[in-house]
Amino acid sequence: MKLPTRKRPPSGYLQQLRAEFEALSRQLSEAERAATAAQTEAEHKRRAYRELEERSQSTTWSTAEQRLYREKNQAEAEAARRREALYPLREQHARLERLVTAPRQLEEAKAILERLAARRAALGAELQKAAALRGKLEARIDELQRQLTDETRSAAQRLIDAGDLAPIPAELGTQQAELTATRQTLEEVGRRIEALEAEREALPETIRRAREQWLGARATVAEIALREQLPAFIGLIAQAAVAAHRAGFSRERDRYAIEIPQEALEAAAAALDAELPAA
Repeated sequence: MKLPTRKRPPSGYLQQLRAEFEALSRQLSEAERAATAAQTEAEHKRRAYRELEERSQSTTWSTAEQRLYREKNQAEAEAARRREALYPLREQHARLERLVTAPRQLEEAKAILERLAARRAALGAELQKAAALRGKLEARIDELQRQLTDETRSAAQRLIDAGDLAPIPAELGTQQAELTATRQTLEEVGRRIEALEAEREALPETIRRAREQWLGARATVAEIALREQLPAFIGLIAQAAVAAHRAGFSRERDRYAIEIPQEALEAAAAALDAELPAA
C-alpha cells in the first residue's frame, strides 16, 4: 500500500495558522504590558500605603489610610487578575508556535542531518589521511635515527683515527634538524588525530539529537496536514462517536478510536524512513 506523502503542510492552512499566531502574539504582548503596568501600580500603591502608615501617629485609621488601603487591595487584585489571564494566552501561544515553526524546524533539522552525514564522511577521509601521514613520519624518524647513529659513529671513529679535533660533518646537523622538525610534525599530527577522533566520537549523540528534532518536527507537520483534512470527515466521526455512546458501546462521547490497518502503518513507516535524511 502506497501512501501519499507531503513534506510540507498545505500553504493555505499554514497561512491561516500563522495569521492566528501573529494576532495572538500581539494580544499576548498587550496583555503582558498590561500585567506589567498593573504590577507596577500595585507596588506603587503598597509603597504609598506603607509610607503613609509609617508617618501616621494615630492609633486609628485615617480617611487617607482607609482610601489607600482600598486602592492597594484593588491594585493587587487587578495585578493578580492580569497575571492569571496570561497563563491561557501563553499556553495557546506556545501551541500555535509549535505548529507554525514546525516546517522551518523540519527543514533546519534536515539540513543539520545532511551536514552531519557529510562531516562524518569527511572525518573518515581526514583520519585516514592523517593516519597515513603519521605512518610516513614515524618511518622517516626511524630512518633518520638510524642514519644519525651511523653517522655519529663514523664521525667519532674519524676523530679517533685522526688523533685530533676535526669539524663535525655538516650532514649530522642537517639530519638532526630534520629529525627535530619531523618529530614536531608527528606531535602535531597526533594532536590532530586526537581532535578528529574526539569529534567523530561525539557525532552519534549530535546526530541523535538532530534526528529527534527532525522526528518531532515531522510529527507536527503531519498533525497540521491531518488538521487540514479533518473538517472533511469530522462529521462522520462525530456521528459514530455519538451513536456508539448512546448504544452503550463507549463511555466517551467526544472521542472515537479508529484502528489503523497494519498495511497502512507499514506504508507510513516506509514513507517516513524514506524521508528521514541518512546520517
